[in-house]
Order: sequence, then C-alpha cells, then structure tokens
Amino acid sequence: MFEQALSHWEGDDFFQYFQQAFAQLSLDELPLFTCCKYSGVIDPDSISLRLLSSRSDAQTIHLKIGVFFCEILSGCACSDDPSQAIILENNYCELTAEINRTDAKTTFASCVS
Repeated sequence: MFEQALSHWEGDDFFQYFQQAFAQLSLDELPLFTCCKYSGVIDPDSISLRLLSSRSDAQTIHLKIGVFFCEILSGCACSDDPSQAIILENNYCELTAEINRTDAKTTFASCVS
C-alpha cells in the first residue's frame, strides 16, 4: 500500500503519496483511538495529516505525523431535526510511522504515553 510513497521518498511529492496510502487504511489499522477524548467514534471523512518530521536510515523511513480528526458525539434530536443529533468535536493526535525500505511494510504508533 505504501510502495508508491516509498518510491518517492526523497522527492517533493513523497507526502502526497503517503497521504493517499494513509487514506486507504481502515480506522482499525490506526492507533487514533488512544487520542480520543469523547465518544471514540471517529468520522473517517474528517481525517487530515501534517508531516511534522522525517528521517531515514538504511532500513527504515521514520515519520512523525499530526492527525486532525473529528469525533462524533451523538446528541438529542429534540427539534425532530436529525441533522442536529450529530455533533462533531475536533481532535488531534501525533503518530509515528515507520516504513520498511525493503518491502514498504508500514507500522504506526501513538505518541501518547
């Protein structure tokens, strides 16, 4: 999945390819839930990334990324308007990503201790 990102590692478009691969992951493959403060229900359409730092060695590309996302808070539809029953709460999480330079296998970990 991260093969294209790996092949563009030292190019200006690396993070663009990384974001495309990241968007294909399911929420179960990411440790974002460790950063949830409210419901733990994440709106997958709200996820956006920022590259905070990057470095590499012979075996691995090491990234630190900031992930912005919204948690879904269910509320009361007292006005009979179901659109008011969903409230989104902004949230942020920092993750590390390690991409194996041989096979592009990528692992993620939360920076929250």
